[in-house]
Amino acid sequence: MNIQTACPVPQEAQLSRPNCPQCGSLLLIAEQSAFDPDGHIRHSWLCDACGEEFTTSIRVLPRQA
Repeated sequence: MNIQTACPVPQEAQLSRPNCPQCGSLLLIAEQSAFDPDGHIRHSWLCDACGEEFTTSIRVLPRQA
């Protein structure tokens, strides 16, 4: 069993790993992640290839009943 089978996620909600904005390398794991009260998950990234640091943000929508 793989993760997609165990926990299906709608296509529009799937998240991808970013590429480094400096060198284009695919990043696998964020250095730090934090949820803030305004409904965002912020990920801090550090590229192993070139050392570029950047942040991404994902808006979490309230669950609908």
